[in-house]
Amino acid sequence: MAEEDKAQPPEETHPSLGPLKDILPDSASKLLSHITDQSVLGDAFFSQLSTAAEQLFSKEYAQCIESCNVLLDKTWEKLNTGYWKDVNINWRYAYTLLSVLKALSQCALLSNSESNIDHASILKTCDMGLLMGAPVMDNILAKMSTKFQQSFGERRPSVADDGDNEEKSGSENRVPHKKSKADGEENQKSSENNSVDDTYKRSEENGGSDSVSTLSKEKEIPQCQCPSVEMFNAMFFDLQHPVVITGAIGYWPALTTSKWSLEYLKKIAGARTVPVEIGSRYTEEDWTQKLMTVNEFVEEFITNPKSETKGYLAQHNLFDQISELKDDISIPVYCCLGQEEEVDINAWFGPQGTVSPLHQDPKHNFLCQVMGEKYVRLYSPEFTEHVYPHPTKMLENTSQVDCEQPDLEKFPKFADAVYLECVLKPGDMLYIPPKHWHYVRSLSVSFSVSFWWQ
Repeated sequence: MAEEDKAQPPEETHPSLGPLKDILPDSASKLLSHITDQSVLGDAFFSQLSTAAEQLFSKEYAQCIESCNVLLDKTWEKLNTGYWKDVNINWRYAYTLLSVLKALSQCALLSNSESNIDHASILKTCDMGLLMGAPVMDNILAKMSTKFQQSFGERRPSVADDGDNEEKSGSENRVPHKKSKADGEENQKSSENNSVDDTYKRSEENGGSDSVSTLSKEKEIPQCQCPSVEMFNAMFFDLQHPVVITGAIGYWPALTTSKWSLEYLKKIAGARTVPVEIGSRYTEEDWTQKLMTVNEFVEEFITNPKSETKGYLAQHNLFDQISELKDDISIPVYCCLGQEEEVDINAWFGPQGTVSPLHQDPKHNFLCQVMGEKYVRLYSPEFTEHVYPHPTKMLENTSQVDCEQPDLEKFPKFADAVYLECVLKPGDMLYIPPKHWHYVRSLSVSFSVSFWWQ
């Protein structure tokens, strides 16, 4: 094969990749240079990875896809052995590069009727790489998926289960080994035992959504209308006092020109694969995770639920995955008070009734409400002993107490824990200081964005 053919960048094979010409490597060796330590992968694996890359640049697309599938399975096993944080970053780089090779090859064969490749399967490949891998080449997979989706237009079919890792969970940030429900009789729920059920009530006339019955004035989290950075710093940040800030994010496109709704989210992200938490809360024994498209998630858990089981797109970095949604929001100006530039941005999207059990986080947190309403309850760190953190390392940031049905015989000090509370509405931004315990329940279909910073 002529050298110029071998070195020809694969973006020439499909017009949707044209804009990526300047960032796609022009040789297999340059692509593989993003593996920082080949010894981690081993000689045999790296040799197979090199072969897959050469197959792409030699236009042996079907063979490249076959090679990538084998190596992706091997890499998957490495990523799911032990704890996610302990996996060497080079295995995640490998997963990303294999996803790039596979997606480019799929795109090249898209017009081949015998290939059984469709637009959704290409997006699925990109999303799996984004979920399981680590960014390389300025997050090229996110750029590829954006260009693919723009090229594919409105044709966004769901991905059928073809056995290619569809049932494997792409998020390891949650722990499936959770505590059992407390034994014994349910305590009577009253204001004296700190039960959340005493605060909100079921409203059948409101379509089955939850509505807050009363918020005690003395327990309401203070509100402040768009304070200056200096005022926020002096009154809340320095003192680590929670506050609901209003009027600070009203300019977001997500709340104005590109106002988020189920239809908008389906249009922008419907074909994208995301990790969904299945179960009432992550502390329950039956909690699990499943990969599905946003369209499938909305259909199964929001618009046409066939069971009481809850699904929650929770604590997911959706915005690095889907840049169109990232363009609809922006980092709150108050984050400039942090000592580090990096801000962790996560999406929280689900039906009415999703729950985040009482827990704490080590960083400053802005919880911004975009769609629907959420009830939030906060306990300051001084009441840590009263909320009975789990003794196990994996759940030490989570309370053993079920806020909705507290067992005061088992956790008697919980009754004396003082809390603040609020209902977040679209456009509200709650500042949660580090280590503040917080319980969250959605009162309707809801989409929140959290910004963690320090």
